[in-house]
Amino acid sequence: MAEQSNSISHTNNYLKNLSQKKYAWMEEAVASFTPKPVTDTKPKSPTESRKGNRKGKKRSLSPSLDQDSHLSPKKSRPQTPKQSTTPPKQTTTSLQSKSPGPEDQPLPTATTITITTTATKEEPRKKHKQPRFKYTNFPVKGYNILPTRNITSSFAKTDASFIPGNKAGAEDIVPNATEEWRDIIIIHPGSRNLRIGLASEAFPITVPHVIARRMNTNLPVDTEQDTELTEKQEEALNEIKSELKWRMKNAKRRAVPNAEGQVVGFNTNAPRETILDHNDPYKVEWTDVENSNRPEYFIGEKAIHFPVSEDSEYRIFYPWRHGSLNEADYSSLNAVLGDLEAIWANVIQSELEIEKSDFKNYNIVLVVPDLFNRSYLCELVTMLLTHMKFKAVIVQQESACATYGAGLSTAVVVDIGAQRTNIACVEDGVCQVDSRMSIAMGGDDVTKTFASFLRVNKFPYTDINLALPFDWRLAEELKEKWCTMNEAEVSIQVYDFFVRTPFQQTTKYQCKVYEEVFLAPLCLVYTDILQPKTKKTVEWASKNVTDDVTEDSNVSSIVKNLMDPYPIDTAIAESIYAASNGSEEKLKRYFSSIILVGGGGKIVNFSKVLEDRILSTVIAQQSFIERVEVLPAPRELDPEVIVWKGATVMSKLDSAKEMWIGTKEWEEVGARCLKDRALLL
Repeated sequence: MAEQSNSISHTNNYLKNLSQKKYAWMEEAVASFTPKPVTDTKPKSPTESRKGNRKGKKRSLSPSLDQDSHLSPKKSRPQTPKQSTTPPKQTTTSLQSKSPGPEDQPLPTATTITITTTATKEEPRKKHKQPRFKYTNFPVKGYNILPTRNITSSFAKTDASFIPGNKAGAEDIVPNATEEWRDIIIIHPGSRNLRIGLASEAFPITVPHVIARRMNTNLPVDTEQDTELTEKQEEALNEIKSELKWRMKNAKRRAVPNAEGQVVGFNTNAPRETILDHNDPYKVEWTDVENSNRPEYFIGEKAIHFPVSEDSEYRIFYPWRHGSLNEADYSSLNAVLGDLEAIWANVIQSELEIEKSDFKNYNIVLVVPDLFNRSYLCELVTMLLTHMKFKAVIVQQESACATYGAGLSTAVVVDIGAQRTNIACVEDGVCQVDSRMSIAMGGDDVTKTFASFLRVNKFPYTDINLALPFDWRLAEELKEKWCTMNEAEVSIQVYDFFVRTPFQQTTKYQCKVYEEVFLAPLCLVYTDILQPKTKKTVEWASKNVTDDVTEDSNVSSIVKNLMDPYPIDTAIAESIYAASNGSEEKLKRYFSSIILVGGGGKIVNFSKVLEDRILSTVIAQQSFIERVEVLPAPRELDPEVIVWKGATVMSKLDSAKEMWIGTKEWEEVGARCLKDRALLL
């Protein structure tokens, strides 16, 4: 019982001390009733002090004595306390008997009460560590109950309340009207090419979206691996050939007998000719790297014309791949953004002749795909506003810009890019969310398929390697010149082509082709013939992006609509069906207003073949669609520049004044600006 009572008294003293620290009014009250400090003139020995403490603990069992000890202390010698800034602290009250004896003897009835106090020294008050409970981090003192925002806020405390913010269309960020759109730069990045130019110009400047960067260690040169056709690919090849035979029969065209034998026999012994440099009007100026002052990187054409070798210090990077940032060849997001900034800044300075110090006077219109990672988009806007120091930015989607460029309010936009095909239905200038689709195939797949068909027919240039930039460009040129989907042009043809390799003489070859010029573009319909794609995925989600942007419901739809190679005709029909919401009128209107943009759909007669394929889909047949129409490019515009041209039109509208995002607003509000200022649905 003695120990329990002692613990209770110590607990009460502990809580009392805490109360004195927390409440000022209690400190004053306690200090006013504190008895005068008294101490014995003769210091006690440690033994007597311990005995007194023990007896005091035993006598504390009597509550009456504890109460009387504060009223009538006996045999105490008062001593003048030293002046101190802090009130004196009362120490242990000991009860001492008149005839001290052993501890085991009973206590006498008469007792003397001695109050010993210690005067505090004159020291500055130290800030002690906040005491906490044993099993939790919650402080004993507690937290502030009232939130500071209710105390410090001036909202509604006066007749006029001012809320800080940026008004849409502020004069300090909108383009200058006297410049006549010469202070607006339109940037449309792609997997292979970068289209950039001023809004006042008629056409953009197209630059290869590539950089050759010097590395600390030599890296192996990429090589192309030849793989045999799988059973699934052979079945797809037979279907493609059956499609060609059916179309030739409907066009009343006769197939050439023994055509493959003639092509292989000619290409095996095809003549070749060496052309001297002074006779080659299209001689390539290869990038010279023998100088002592080797730069850190080369941009654009210099990177494409870089002589890649096994002992080269430089490596070629494409920072934009498959319609997004390159996740396969880069180890971090900052590395990709660094290369993008280097390419864009270099092109603006060299091609547009704008100094870097003048970037603060120019506005940027950035065109991105419909299904684009929001965290990456926030990083791009931060790069443009914070690092490159542009005045303001507008972010717009490709599908909406395509309708502006084509002069249509409602259309189905089919963007066949180099490595990805994006499909979206646009109604009254607004992209329909449920109709967006992105397929992992494009013009590069047509190039690879065409090159594989040429190898089967004994292509004269046997050393072609699509992993090398100059050989890839050769295959691209042959695809653009030779491929056709016109049945009348499917016959044995003899073509000339020129091979230009680094620091060697140009060689002229002759080659015969037959049906491969028609079969290669059909890989967009019969996707089983394509090589399976293995792509490394890296999670680069930025921690600075707010949750309401990255965890939006639209993000889940983006992941859902990113698909592997899929038949383009079926994808278009499914996109239209999703956007129509069961309305027959919308179905017919969408099926009759399809536009092709991008470089992948520039093959001759591709639009007519696509119309037939879409009309034969199950959705079109069940909906009783009688007519499918792919609209041609307006005003004879190149399909590659329609999106860029639409962005220039959009930037000149009056409604664009409210879509500009300034640097100050972006730093304060952040990613939420994209919801309020941009039509990113």
